[in-house]
Amino acid sequence: MEEAELKEFIKKIGNLIKKLRLERNMTQLDLAVASNIDERQIQRLEASHTSPTIKTLYKISKALDIELYLLLKFTD
Repeated sequence: MEEAELKEFIKKIGNLIKKLRLERNMTQLDLAVASNIDERQIQRLEASHTSPTIKTLYKISKALDIELYLLLKFTD
């Protein structure tokens, strides 16, 4: 995967996390508490400033009450 593709992939993950969080009327702090992840980390993920680990994605999926694979499933 080229660097540009990787950046786009990370951006899609961040956008999807934000979309799902907002659909559930959660703030970034709500998601941080529910997932036991620092709020600044949630902010960085949604802004695509960091690449999430599988562990982080797992915690977020549980907090959003969705299957993990849905965080990696995109529709363009």
